[in-house]
Amino acid sequence: MDGLANVFARNCLIRRIEKPVAAAFLTRYHRLGSTGGRYFYGLFVRRSTGAGELRLEEGTLVAVASFSSARRWQKPQGEVRSYEWIRYASLEGVRVVGGMGKMLEHFIKEVKPDDVMSYADTRWPDSGNAYRKLGFVSEGKLERKGWVCEKFRFTLH
Repeated sequence: MDGLANVFARNCLIRRIEKPVAAAFLTRYHRLGSTGGRYFYGLFVRRSTGAGELRLEEGTLVAVASFSSARRWQKPQGEVRSYEWIRYASLEGVRVVGGMGKMLEHFIKEVKPDDVMSYADTRWPDSGNAYRKLGFVSEGKLERKGWVCEKFRFTLH
């Protein structure tokens, strides 16, 4: 057992949040802190079923995700709009079951990207498995400033 308490994303709602709210949350709960971005989303407790779930007050912000603006380039099939998933974090000690998938699905519905890419630090135990489970495909490893990360891409079109 990993000692994390579960909150189920199906019992939460997602909405856009302001950059300062996202920055404060990410500074506190993401190991790399906050960074820039264009799209910021929060996952808020709507209800608790109680079955194996941590009971939190309605409206509690349990997770935050940030995404970049579009990066555009020409490919043989036309212009591609790619976005980077920059950060995702949840409350300390809390696993939001289905949280990353719900954030990604909402972002795709709202922004309609051609693809979404992200990086995973290979020094951490997950090492990108969360991205793989969401359907991202590895594009290889990159070494930057003495650490290795794996680049992932989720293509829609």
